[in-house]
Amino acid sequence: MKKEFHCNCKSGCRNRRCACLKNNEPCDENCTGADCHNPLNGVDVDALSVCAIQNIEEFQELSEEELAEEHELPCGCEHVPLRSLLDDYTCQGCSEVYWYSFCWQSVVQDSCTWHCEVCGQCRDWREWHCERCNKCTYGVSLPCKHCGAGGPYQGMFEKGLS
Repeated sequence: MKKEFHCNCKSGCRNRRCACLKNNEPCDENCTGADCHNPLNGVDVDALSVCAIQNIEEFQELSEEELAEEHELPCGCEHVPLRSLLDDYTCQGCSEVYWYSFCWQSVVQDSCTWHCEVCGQCRDWREWHCERCNKCTYGVSLPCKHCGAGGPYQGMFEKGLS
């Protein structure tokens, strides 16, 4: 896939003000930033979950022994090396999809967990990110607890659309 943005950072691409880093991408030859230190440079971001990308420093500190360490899937069907859980992994026993959450330091089920790219934190499936106040809040059918904006499914149940 062709990259649609390039940065022109003056601060060395060290923070999320860098367009590339903000979009979970390494800088490339078309970027004109000075003294680039984007931590995603040289990393195969296509082989990582958003959680791993947004916790790239922690990922890069993993040793070969830690990457080989086996983790039991929540379903109990398999033990899988951490390196296989850095992106989506489908259990051979039950076909559920799992990945490793650096935020929670555990293996999580994809259908029950998501990583909010704006907040930079893993969230329960019942949470959602409010565009109005820019915070995550609980209850997909409830208004935002921070600003009162309607949730993504608010009113759906009353209208019989469930």
